[in-house]
Amino acid sequence: MDTLTGELSHHFYNTVILTAVVAAIVLWRYRAAVLAGMRRSDGPGLAVGPAFVQALPSQSTETPLQEVAAWERRARWCLGGAWILGVAASSLVLATSYVHLSGWQVSPAILLLMTLIFTTAAAPMIAVALAVPFWRGVAGTVVMVILCAFLSLVAGLLERALSGRPLTLTQLQLFPLYFTFAANTLWLPGLLFLATAAVRLRGVVPITFAALLVFGLAPFAGSQLTARIAASEAGSEWALRLGFNGVFVLIAVPAALLAWCRLHAMARAYEAKRFSDVQLLARSWWLMLVASVAFELLAARPQPALSFAACTVSYLVFAPINRFFLGRSGVARGRPPPRTLLLLRVFGYTARTERLFDRIGARWRLLGPVTMIAAPDVVARTIDPGDYLRYLTGRLAEHFIKSRRDLKARLAALDLRPDPDQRYRINDFCCREDTWQATVAELMNRADAVVMDLRGFTSERRGCEFELAEIGRRLAPSRVVLVVDAMTDHARVERLLGAAAPGVRMLELGRARHGRIEPVFNALMEAAGGSARRGD
Repeated sequence: MDTLTGELSHHFYNTVILTAVVAAIVLWRYRAAVLAGMRRSDGPGLAVGPAFVQALPSQSTETPLQEVAAWERRARWCLGGAWILGVAASSLVLATSYVHLSGWQVSPAILLLMTLIFTTAAAPMIAVALAVPFWRGVAGTVVMVILCAFLSLVAGLLERALSGRPLTLTQLQLFPLYFTFAANTLWLPGLLFLATAAVRLRGVVPITFAALLVFGLAPFAGSQLTARIAASEAGSEWALRLGFNGVFVLIAVPAALLAWCRLHAMARAYEAKRFSDVQLLARSWWLMLVASVAFELLAARPQPALSFAACTVSYLVFAPINRFFLGRSGVARGRPPPRTLLLLRVFGYTARTERLFDRIGARWRLLGPVTMIAAPDVVARTIDPGDYLRYLTGRLAEHFIKSRRDLKARLAALDLRPDPDQRYRINDFCCREDTWQATVAELMNRADAVVMDLRGFTSERRGCEFELAEIGRRLAPSRVVLVVDAMTDHARVERLLGAAAPGVRMLELGRARHGRIEPVFNALMEAAGGSARRGD
């Protein structure tokens, strides 16, 4: 059993490491495929549509900025609490199994201690769900660990007092003891989280991990099956005939088929809005934590079958519990009408565009959907299971807008409903060289607010000239926020905007830290709730 557990854990941890490597390669090739598709041109191009479309229902009710901002702050706290409660409930199941199977004396204090340790896994999930900057996420995790240690100390003191035993200074050792237990339990899952938590890889990590985990079992299963066959006199002849490679093929084919079916199932479930991108990533992280605990129990504790069953249950309950608490988080109460944000930018500045998207686009997803033109500078933030599967099957070209019919179909299929985690989705449009202008014009017609990153804009950026001219023609100035810097050609921007220039807000943002993004976000919330489109 120790040998088998060691081989299983070796396979699992290698799969996690390999996931990070393969995800990076897949993302690199996906980015190249998107760029190649963007550069194609099949004809004279789509004509740009008229500036006026019928107002969307979300425009019928205006909500003051103060109310929207207050709701957004409350929603973030509610979602954070829902994530903690969901992980804590799942952690209670895991902690109960761990304490019982470890042979410890079961008590409320020790059960709470292990539950709080496992609940720490909620910290990175919250950081991703609420688009918390890295160092704020680290600070929040530290605060959460300290609070959990304090709660564990209080629980230990209360248990001792209620049992009639005297309280002494010795009980204060429970506080540092918590950190010792947490370090011993979480150091390995923490490393696994870090290996798969890179912002640019989050969109492809869960799917890659699921596929590799299933397909990667083929070598392990092949070696085990070969050993079992060779152990008998009748089977040794077959083992010699087939050899290890032959047995591997027998296992690899159904394993590959199972992995492929699993990918299809995940893509269909995502399209059906059964979970969000963050919920899928959280399931992968929870599996890493549960697997680490399972390997410890299998290697060092009796009753391996019971340990495996208990950890399996601990993993399976996570998804429904998580969905339950997120669905009852209270976010929907008093929620303002959804507002669609269109994100435009100067292409070619990948790192800068990603930071702006993380700080504004990802955060906006509590208020409404985000639309944008897909490009290599944001694919790491927008790729989803459906995109991943289309790329693997060579059908990514089908996702590109090549005709007016394609454009109408994509616009009709805009995802305007929130996911189970109460966040809206990103609608990215893959366009050809001859279709992007018509597409961006239609997205402007449907946008409640537009933010355009014009940092580094010069006369050489011809695409931005078209977008600025269309903004001036299609949108009321109050709906537009332009992000500029010292390099931005302000005179050219104003000339392209035309008569709308005086009313468009321009906010300077250089190499800003998170705090300076707040004025931009507030300006967008005000823009989304303000006056109507130019054609309304």
